[in-house]
Amino acid sequence: MGLPMRCYLGFSTTYTNELSERLERQAAELDQRFRKAQAELLNGMSSLHNSVDSALCRDGARMVSSLNRGLAELGDCKVNLSGMVDNLTSVQADLATCRDVDPNDPLNLRERFFSLIDWDQLYGDLETNRAALPRRVFWDEAVSAIQAGGTQGALRLLEFQLKDLQATLFSYIDEVEAMRNLPMEELARSLHETTLGVSALVMGLVQFLVSCAYVSITCGRAMHLCEQHLALAVAVA
Repeated sequence: MGLPMRCYLGFSTTYTNELSERLERQAAELDQRFRKAQAELLNGMSSLHNSVDSALCRDGARMVSSLNRGLAELGDCKVNLSGMVDNLTSVQADLATCRDVDPNDPLNLRERFFSLIDWDQLYGDLETNRAALPRRVFWDEAVSAIQAGGTQGALRLLEFQLKDLQATLFSYIDEVEAMRNLPMEELARSLHETTLGVSALVMGLVQFLVSCAYVSITCGRAMHLCEQHLALAVAVA
């Protein structure tokens, strides 16, 4: 189905083995953690907004309750982002081991087929079908990573994006924590003025999700080209 994270490695539809099964389970875990992280981030922001409203109404008890709840939800988001980074690190290690142990695994064989992809045509097809963001947003970065390092390059890009999102979230949590002892009106004003920090977190999630979609499409395209080549070789033989 091409779900951004469940299928982001472009698994074969005609072949499987122990490695593929393990990687599919890891992809499912990555997908689940992303869903949780996204929900926790949005819930956390909603709770913090409730604390602003309570502070403006001079309801100290509800303000503190909402503030604590929001920070706890952001803390849960942080945990899931860390789990996603660990997941991607594990996948990179598994693929590196597979490359040395079984170079004929389709996940290895398909690497050279990335070079056969017409990237501009592929983006044009995606844009025509409203399957890509306009003006190549996030596209060129994903393509450059794949052209430079294949699947491992794509994984390194996704890991970098997650770590950048983590750092932004850590800084935001620290910023909000530092507001705890402010007078209510000042806390409400200060917390309400963190709009740019909130937007940076949301954009970080969007960037990762869109990049996963692009990686899924390109890895799937390379796998399709590889399987076509293998089928032709068998037919000729």
